[in-house]
Amino acid sequence: MLDLKKFAEDFIQKKLQLFDDDNREDESVIKAINDRETANSDRERGVRRWLNVYKALLFFPPDNSMKIAGEIIKFAHERQRTTLHQNKDRIISEYVCLRERIRQFAPSLKSGNPKEVTSLTSKALWCCYPYDVPIFDSYAVDALRVISRLSRIAPEPNQSEYACFVDVWSQVYSEIVSVIEEADLNGYPYKVRVLDRLLWDLGQPSYYTP
Repeated sequence: MLDLKKFAEDFIQKKLQLFDDDNREDESVIKAINDRETANSDRERGVRRWLNVYKALLFFPPDNSMKIAGEIIKFAHERQRTTLHQNKDRIISEYVCLRERIRQFAPSLKSGNPKEVTSLTSKALWCCYPYDVPIFDSYAVDALRVISRLSRIAPEPNQSEYACFVDVWSQVYSEIVSVIEEADLNGYPYKVRVLDRLLWDLGQPSYYTP
């Protein structure tokens, strides 16, 4: 069975510093979300820039991308709280609300259905709740499925894809949170991102290279 704590310790010691530039980008988008004294147009550009860094707006028309950035900022303004205390049900509830607001600006596929926005919504929701929300992307999902099978960590049945992801992610996080709490993160405050980085790195579509 996989030793999750040892795995997390090795990642933090050997690879986490490779994400320092990404951490600075994170700080920038959090500022754009929360700084109400800055012009909305500048804030929207900041949010859109961060989403583009993570390729969350691929194939979205520029006008739609800017409207989505504005919708994310509006959603953040309407928050009843600034933290969800990493509560799965609250995360899912907020995710569903934000997804519906984003979907109205999603381009249509050839089938006529709107483009899937699960990854985009999870990234947008993290911007609003950076202490709580795991980021859903294909690399993270692939890695989490492997960890789930190796460690025999299962989600509750009959959940949506995103809810299953949050469920297993939360269980894995609870196993390694003590390691993250004890680690030197160079002042970076968003500890949930350590597991995000680990999963993204593990899920790379390549074999190991020294």
